[in-house]
Amino acid sequence: MPNPVLVIDIGACTLTAAIRDASGRVTPLAIDGTTTPPARLVVQAGQPRPARDSDPLTLAQLGPLIERLDVPSLVIDGVSWSIESLTALLLRPVLGAAFDQIGATPKILIVVPSEWAPELQRRFQRIMHAALTRTVTLVPSDNALAYALPSLRTGAGVIAADCGATALSAIAVIGGERGPRIVGRAQSDSGGDIFDRFLLADALTDAGFPEQAVDARWGFAGVPRVRAAREALADADTVTVDLPRPVGRIALAERDVDATGERYFTHQFSDLLTRLDENATEPISRRLMLCGGLAYDPAVPNAARVHGPVKVMANPQHVLCRGALAFDAAAVDSTADPGPRPIAEPDDENAEPLPGMISKRTLMLFGGVGATVVAIAVAGGLALSAAMTGAPDLREPELRNVASSVLPADQSITGVRLRAWANGADTTDGTTRSLSGADVRTLACGGTRPAEGAEADGVRWQSSRIFVSDDTSSSTGSGARATSWDSFDPSATTNVIVTAAIVGRDDREPVWKDISSSNQRCPSTKDDLVRTIVVIPQTGLDPGPPSYAEELPSDTTPRTPTSAPRTTTTRAPQGGVTMGTQRQAWRGLTPASISGSGTDMHVTCVLDIDGVVLKRSCATAEDSGTADHLAQLGATAFNPAPETTR
Repeated sequence: MPNPVLVIDIGACTLTAAIRDASGRVTPLAIDGTTTPPARLVVQAGQPRPARDSDPLTLAQLGPLIERLDVPSLVIDGVSWSIESLTALLLRPVLGAAFDQIGATPKILIVVPSEWAPELQRRFQRIMHAALTRTVTLVPSDNALAYALPSLRTGAGVIAADCGATALSAIAVIGGERGPRIVGRAQSDSGGDIFDRFLLADALTDAGFPEQAVDARWGFAGVPRVRAAREALADADTVTVDLPRPVGRIALAERDVDATGERYFTHQFSDLLTRLDENATEPISRRLMLCGGLAYDPAVPNAARVHGPVKVMANPQHVLCRGALAFDAAAVDSTADPGPRPIAEPDDENAEPLPGMISKRTLMLFGGVGATVVAIAVAGGLALSAAMTGAPDLREPELRNVASSVLPADQSITGVRLRAWANGADTTDGTTRSLSGADVRTLACGGTRPAEGAEADGVRWQSSRIFVSDDTSSSTGSGARATSWDSFDPSATTNVIVTAAIVGRDDREPVWKDISSSNQRCPSTKDDLVRTIVVIPQTGLDPGPPSYAEELPSDTTPRTPTSAPRTTTTRAPQGGVTMGTQRQAWRGLTPASISGSGTDMHVTCVLDIDGVVLKRSCATAEDSGTADHLAQLGATAFNPAPETTR
């Protein structure tokens, strides 16, 4: 049964969230009685708090927090508030509502604008992690939008547009063999916020205040009130807006707002779709599907209809939340898949046929019944070949998502929690580090050295996560408190490091044998944190954990065969590892003289193979029994590899 998942989409105006419970059912999350609470804070009696729709207009507004990520802190009534603490005020009611609904702490996804630079995405993720005090996974908004669309048949296309407060963004999507493919992206910074500024300026000019109409300070004070009035026009022909002195009350009429909106958005959609045409890598459809808060405004779909058929998606403000959950549940990310290659029969009768085809010359030579026999024979040979070799290797864009989908999720290993990292991890997921090419590390021994030989040639991708003990009393030293992946010392605390490595289909056997061979000759030098490796055989007696930490020779005194090893008392208790023909396992020891905890630390590693995915779980603890137990819990927590990898 899958773990529950919470997704949060923080906009400039509203905040939306949704829950996927353990049964797979997706529902919008109500926070304080509404599924679309304001995404801003107000100041009351000198204290910031989340805004409510019922707040009086006289309360000071802090503005959208999503636009303040580059500001470390704000001074409110003489007190400095960090952006992390302000974000916590906004988001903790969301986490509380989610816990009340499902009775557990869920995995957390955050929708992040896909156009943001990687540095800004990393800062956003760190702020979210600090605000929620929990690990968060980022889902790019374009991927969320693509996966929110109805299923498209292969080759069918649609344009999906997110009509938000700060921007209009669009993606061109074509149905692929494994899911939606994004073939074009475009964005216009002229969203609903700019439209509301136009409405405010027109209203101020009509009321006899042309100077205020061009004053930027009035935009900050008046736009939220004009926006609320525009949204209220869904239930009235005219709405009164209370503005600060000297203006006072002004009126917004539905007729005037719709007319201004159609002119404004017709121009904006024309510009947006022109950019999309220029950026698309394949011909795109003219069918539009709209989402976002502005999709409710009749002026927006009316303006878009100039360019083609338009449909507003159900619950448009929650579309990205639904799509993020669908993207998270998908086995692979199909958005970057290439288009299908057409297979055509050769025109030349003497040309060699494409794989799976019978040439005209062969049919002419055999003819009639003979041709049928040849067709059956060739087809049978291809089927036999496919059965022997399996599906084609994964494409490069698929590797990261397949590896991440296999790795254990937060709270999946009892007694340890998933750590997030400020530096050294992936851009879009601060809990995961991915390596490829020459950066790949060996899965054998202590796992700290670069891969060599068949392992270096065959491993195409590695993704890893670190789970650290819930018992903070066992976490000592700078390594346990590290915020960077590279500064984490696994010997400083009880932990489990899980790695999913993807190999080429023809490289499975060579890589598997190479790791087994490497474990028989693991080095124990000053460069190795884990030493004295003891291999656990697949059949036969368990040799137990290492009984000593191998001493290293000094620079001046050569080591002799008669040197007595330093004995330890950390051999017991012994746990045990369940072995099989598809599993390798080994134990090692980090001596007290170099461990971050100041005591001998036992390490147990378990390596399983699942299709083209190698799954390694290495646990470190003060006794071997605990290390055995945690390593096997980590191995069990891996998700099954997708069918495409088998």
